[in-house]
Amino acid sequence: MDILLVLVLTTISALITFHDLGNRSAPQTFWMPAKAGDTLTVDFGEAMQVDRVNLYEGPGAKGDTKIESSKDGQNWELYVEVEHKTNRVFTWKTEEKTVEARFMRFTTVKTGYRLYEAAFFTKGNSNPIPVAEVVSGNHNSADSQGSGLNVFDEQDLAPYRPDYRNGMYFDEIYHGRTAYEFVELMEPYENTHPPLGKVILAIGVKMFDMTPYGWRFMAGVVGTLMVPIFYAAARGMFQRTRYAFIAALLLVLEGFHLVHSRSANVDIIGVTFTIVMFYAMYRYGETKWGNGGFKRSLGYLALSGAFFGAAAAVKWNYLYGGAGLAILLLFALVRRWREGRLSGDYDTLRRLVLTLMACVVLFVAVPAGIYTASYEPFLKATKADDSYKDLWKYQKDMYEYHKGVKEEHPYASKWYTWPLMLRPVWYYGGKDLEQGEAQSIAAIGNPLIWWGGLVAMLASWWIGWRKRDRVVLTLAVAYLSFYVPWMIAPRSITFLYHYFPMVPLIILSIVWMLRWLEERSYEGRRITLAFTVAAAALFIWFYPIYTGVTISREWMNFAIRWLPSWGF
Repeated sequence: MDILLVLVLTTISALITFHDLGNRSAPQTFWMPAKAGDTLTVDFGEAMQVDRVNLYEGPGAKGDTKIESSKDGQNWELYVEVEHKTNRVFTWKTEEKTVEARFMRFTTVKTGYRLYEAAFFTKGNSNPIPVAEVVSGNHNSADSQGSGLNVFDEQDLAPYRPDYRNGMYFDEIYHGRTAYEFVELMEPYENTHPPLGKVILAIGVKMFDMTPYGWRFMAGVVGTLMVPIFYAAARGMFQRTRYAFIAALLLVLEGFHLVHSRSANVDIIGVTFTIVMFYAMYRYGETKWGNGGFKRSLGYLALSGAFFGAAAAVKWNYLYGGAGLAILLLFALVRRWREGRLSGDYDTLRRLVLTLMACVVLFVAVPAGIYTASYEPFLKATKADDSYKDLWKYQKDMYEYHKGVKEEHPYASKWYTWPLMLRPVWYYGGKDLEQGEAQSIAAIGNPLIWWGGLVAMLASWWIGWRKRDRVVLTLAVAYLSFYVPWMIAPRSITFLYHYFPMVPLIILSIVWMLRWLEERSYEGRRITLAFTVAAAALFIWFYPIYTGVTISREWMNFAIRWLPSWGF
């Protein structure tokens, strides 16, 4: 039964995640001019009404371009001046101006950008204006990468209206871009987090090229795999198929999980690793040392340590969980010591010493090795003459960066607002929509799971403390180890997505409370059913904001924006 339920839930999660995830094609060739003054000229073959140009940029994304129009190829007028920016990498930039022209000329004013594709449009026609000829300047630098022909060789991939399906949004411009740079051995742009998450995202880029589907693919895979992993953890904690199914179902119905499974971000990867590391530590604490249990317990420690290292190699904030692991380990060792004394097992002290020695390897050496090894793709791609001897410098640079983040952000939020979900992060807002339409993707959870989970978690702490329940102990220690450090963290600009590691923990707290109610009340199962149905209804209700479905602006403002601080 467990296998069947896992397959059903995983399949549902995969279908929701990968449906309309993004285009499987995107421009792949580019022109990177090497000097100011390099030009390319587009000839439509006849005079056409030009109302819009869409530009698709790649890594580099800095510099300036001047685009001019001409009817005869002799007299030129300025059409638009384009400033290339890093926050538009692998996105379509739209410039609108109406002219009648046969020729359009691109002149490099300042180098540093890669132009993958450009397309001109006439208003009312979603197909690009056909290009008869593209001519590169006679004095263009021989050191340029590609040519002007590459800018107009994939016109069938140029959209009239850019949206999330054909370009990057939010932190994809850092994480997805760096994954591509690892693959192509380009200088990595983003180095403010360890590399492992981007290394994993790069697998999708290798499989499906640098396309929206490709750069999001591995986030979708890991987000989908989180479901069976979470099922297994809940099954081990609650020892019942029923409660494992409820836990995994609530995860599938959780908006934060879905949003991050559909975006080229590294948080979905790190959070999945934290589930494994804490569950493995829980299993260690439940494994007694007698009858071969000591060797099995070391296996759980090894699993916890390996995934702790992997999580730390994704983002530093998952390191916070290390304190929770240490506390749970201490509690477990105290229990083993007491059990040994009560049973008269004189081998307990030796096993205790061996465990502590093993922990030095499993929670220091192994994580350090995983963390260090994650830098191999970075070192291969960087053009600097760096090696592993520069690893410490990278860490100092990262610390100084996060410590120095002071720039205000409209969607930043303080740690004490996170449990109430007061300020979701607006990841994407659709543009060029019909009047009265709205399209958004926001990092927002299922309100019932978040708000109901907060109540359930606090109630479980109170009840669990009185019962000395070790499931509650594990969840409470894990939650606080991720949450408390943000109260004193040197970084002053923080976001709701920093709360993501706590979301699986509040789901497990909900399940713990539902089980408690079912064991004590005839109405318990009805409460569980009502809660699950309500969570499913809210998931459907908020589905447009999780996946970027276009809806009416009136419905968005009336039905989706429950709080004034929900800005999308």
